[in-house]
Amino acid sequence: MNTPTTSAALGGADDQIRVLHRITPLEDWQSPANARSPFMRIAVLDLETDGLDPLYNEILEIAVAMIVVDRNGRIIEVEGVSGGLQQPSRPIEPEIERITGITDAMVAGKRLVPQKIAKHLKTADACLAFHVAFDRRHLEMLVPEVGEMPWICAMADVDWHALGFDGRAQGHLLMQAGMFNPVAHRAADDVASLIHLLAHECRDGRTVMAHALGGARSPTWRFEASDLPYRLRKDVYRRGYRFSDRGVNHKLVREADYDAEVAWYRELVGRDPTIVPVDWAERYRADWTWEPVERKVEVVSWRR
Repeated sequence: MNTPTTSAALGGADDQIRVLHRITPLEDWQSPANARSPFMRIAVLDLETDGLDPLYNEILEIAVAMIVVDRNGRIIEVEGVSGGLQQPSRPIEPEIERITGITDAMVAGKRLVPQKIAKHLKTADACLAFHVAFDRRHLEMLVPEVGEMPWICAMADVDWHALGFDGRAQGHLLMQAGMFNPVAHRAADDVASLIHLLAHECRDGRTVMAHALGGARSPTWRFEASDLPYRLRKDVYRRGYRFSDRGVNHKLVREADYDAEVAWYRELVGRDPTIVPVDWAERYRADWTWEPVERKVEVVSWRR
């Protein structure tokens, strides 16, 4: 058994106690007894960087583990973690060293080879990270080929609240699932934690992986507040729209929120926003890579 059951995580019948189990090494992974035949091969990855801005900061470390899942999102096989370190063009700042545990001495003379990373990731059907909006943008700067792949975000493609979880930080979610990893913020350890979290069976009987895959493959749209009057910019900001490098206020909208968002925008602005269909290969990519689009006025037909 790779992960504790929900009852064990909550301490059984005693709601005053929660029991945490240390995650098991990935090399000891066991296929669930109820697993079916292989369905997808997914690259689970994590990056450590020397900052948040992919246009300025650089990757310090990458770790990748290939997993094989069945149609029900059960992880039936885990390959060993591969990865490496890279020396950035600037000294690592003390705060980054404190967070990641990576020092200048550890990365001295180390280089990642983009071609090898691209070749390895292309053996997968999709890439998965906990926070794809961060990892994908940094990785695309080093390995542009990953921009063509589907991506699954364990943080944003899962409705954690609906599944009974509180918050969306990986370590916190792992503990709520009844597990802990004593080592964090190194890429390989975070990948191991994420795989165990993905294998966790939720209270609805489905795994986190099943929910993540379903969310990633569901339709989404990017609403762009094109030609928005200046007086309305605070209104859309409060609604969750953010300003892109392309100079566009935008928001990712999922199917359940589509009709309400269109109605809200029409009432505020008096017309429809620019609506761009975004699939799991386009979602979460850096906004400076977006293709220019013409404003669309017919929106209902895009969903049917």
